[in-house]
This record gives sequence, C-alpha cells and structure tokens, in this order.
Amino acid sequence: MANKVQILDKIERNCKQVGIATTRNSAESLTAAAFTITYVDAAIDSPQGGINDSASPFLGIGIANPGVIKMDLGGALSTLVADDMRVVRIASGMANDISIANGGTELVRLEGSSDLVGMGQ
Repeated sequence: MANKVQILDKIERNCKQVGIATTRNSAESLTAAAFTITYVDAAIDSPQGGINDSASPFLGIGIANPGVIKMDLGGALSTLVADDMRVVRIASGMANDISIANGGTELVRLEGSSDLVGMGQ
C-alpha cells in the first residue's frame, strides 16, 4: 500500500513552493489549480516474485505496482490555464501513473516510470 496521504502532502507542498494555490479537502483529497487530486490504490490480486520469507523476512515482499494519481478537472476542461499544466508537471514527478479526467471520465493515462509497467498486475 502506498502512503497516499504523504504523496498528496508532497504534491501540495511542491505546488505551494511555486505559488500555486491549493486546498486540502480531506486527508485523501487535494485541490490544486482546477484539479481535484486523489490517490487510487493499485488492484493487485496476487503479487508475484520475491523470496520465501522463511529464508529472509526482508526479501519476501515480492513486487507491487504503485497506485494511480487521479487528477479530475470536474468539467473545467475548456478553461485550462498554465497553472493547471504546472500541477500536472508537479504530480508527474512520482513513479505513479497519472489519470487525467474531466468530470469522472478518464481523458488520458500518463504512464509513470517505465521500469514499473506491468509489475504486480
């Protein structure tokens, strides 16, 4: 499981450092510019890999896919401004995929680190 609150904290802090207004809606929801940002946990049925924990309790964790940073414009697609794109850039500094949606409908999925594609799926 990811530290979703800490990931949102980092996005919020980085936005504030460059002068982008943010509002914390809850521990698991953040508004930055026109985006409402949440973190969606990865759906992992049965992680593969790793080493049996009887051999080493530290090596038996296997691999897991990070979740998705979901950024929803809430119907404001036609009013995108520069700060909105700056928020996308800030959020893309993580290894996570980013889902950009408008009113709940995903418009595009931006893949995170190419080293993590398909891991834990």
